[in-house]
Amino acid sequence: MLRTKTLCAVVLSTMVLTLVSACASQADSGLSAAEQQRIEAVEFMRPYELSRRDVNFTALGDVVGISCQATMMQPAASQAEALLRLKLAAADIGANRVILKQCQQVSTDGCRASWRCSGDAHQQQPLR
Repeated sequence: MLRTKTLCAVVLSTMVLTLVSACASQADSGLSAAEQQRIEAVEFMRPYELSRRDVNFTALGDVVGISCQATMMQPAASQAEALLRLKLAAADIGANRVILKQCQQVSTDGCRASWRCSGDAHQQQPLR
C-alpha cells in the first residue's frame, strides 16, 4: 500500500511539473517578461528533497497562488495559472524552490470561478 501511495505521489508530481512547464511557455498567460523570468527561476521540489546533504535549504514561509475569473469576459480560471502565480509568490520572497501542498477549486467573493494553490517556499543554497 505504501508503494502504491508513493507511486501515485510521484506520478502526480510529474504531471504537475509537466503542466507548469507547458503553461510557463505560453505567451497568453498575461504575465510580463520580467514575471516569466522570475517564475522560471523557481522550481518545484518534493518534500523528501529537504533531506539532501549536498545543499542547504532555508524555509521562507507559506505561499499562495490564485487564478480568478471575475467576469465572463475574462479567461477561465485555471490550475495552471494558479501554479504559475504560486511560483511568482515564492520568487517575490526570494525563494528558488517551492513544495506544492495542494491545489483546489475554491469559491471566493468577486470570482465566478477560481483556483487556489498553496505551498512552502525555500531558498536552496550550495554548501559552504
